[in-house]
Amino acid sequence: MPAFGMLVVLGLGIVAVSAIAARWLTLARELWAAAFVVLGIAVAWIVNFDLFAEWGLAVRSPALGIVFTGVAVAGAAYFWREILLYFEGLSRKHADEAQTIERTHHLRRAA
Repeated sequence: MPAFGMLVVLGLGIVAVSAIAARWLTLARELWAAAFVVLGIAVAWIVNFDLFAEWGLAVRSPALGIVFTGVAVAGAAYFWREILLYFEGLSRKHADEAQTIERTHHLRRAA
């Protein structure tokens, strides 16, 4: 269970770090996935985290275990991003952002 928690927390951390580069990553949806994979593998190498060794699964090489763990962390990051975007949309719907913008910029309704 601690290994799964580590996977989830590292994924959330990658989403937070990639938010810094969001301006360049919004060009294409594939760039988000590529950035998450690169960051996931880098983080797994930096912390030397092999999820498969933690679970007692045999992998041909410890290096491959770390790389596959990085890909799993990237998958967790992508999942976190979608969940956070969902809640952001709910928040906008609940707050009725259009009325807020109209009031702050002193706009009149068009229709």
